[in-house]
Order: sequence, then C-alpha cells, then structure tokens
Amino acid sequence: MITRASDPYPETVAERNALHEAQVLTLRQIGDNLAAQTKRLESLTAKLDDVRERLVRLEAQEAGKLVDALRGELKGALARIDALEAERDRVAGVAALGSWISRYAPWLVAGAAAFLAGLGLRMPDAR
Repeated sequence: MITRASDPYPETVAERNALHEAQVLTLRQIGDNLAAQTKRLESLTAKLDDVRERLVRLEAQEAGKLVDALRGELKGALARIDALEAERDRVAGVAALGSWISRYAPWLVAGAAAFLAGLGLRMPDAR
C-alpha cells in the first residue's frame, strides 16, 4: 500500500508492527535510563545525607570547643571578680573602721581621761 507523507498512521500491518516495536524499544530504553537515573539519585542522596551528618558533627564539635573556651574564660573572669570583691570588702572594712574611730575616738579619749581621773591620775597640763 501506498502511504502519504502527510498521513501520520502507517497503512500496512508490517509498518504498524515495526512502529510498535520501535515504540516498545524506545519505552524500554527510557525505562532503563530512568531506573539508572533513579539509582544514581539514591546514591547521591545517601552521600548527601552522609555529608550532612558529618557537617552536623563538625559543627557540634566546634560549638563544644567554643563552649569549653568560654567556660574557661568565664572561670577566669569569675575568679577575678571574686578577687576584686574581696579587695573591695577589705577596703570597705578599713574605711568603716576609720569612720568608726573618727566618730567614737573623742568619746573614747574622754572616757579614758575620766577613768584615769577617777583613779586619781592626772593628765599632764598642755601648757
């Protein structure tokens, strides 16, 4: 049979079978290629998951190192703060003692003079 160039469907059974076999072969190749691509994609996905897990572990290790370094710095800063607070307490204690002495020294001297006067001892004249 004669086929026309503009006719999309072949007219003979042999042409139809040949076209059918070509379509089946093409679909098989597409299926094989798709299966191969799927297998490759699964492999790449597994590799990506492995890389992601490694990255998470590395970030955790880095974070742990940073936390340890900050803990060391914090311990040093707290020790310095404790030393400064102790020094401040000593200074405050000395200042409080000086304030107490300046407030009560005249009374203590007067009391001691009265006690000595009561005992009969005289203070030397300031002349």
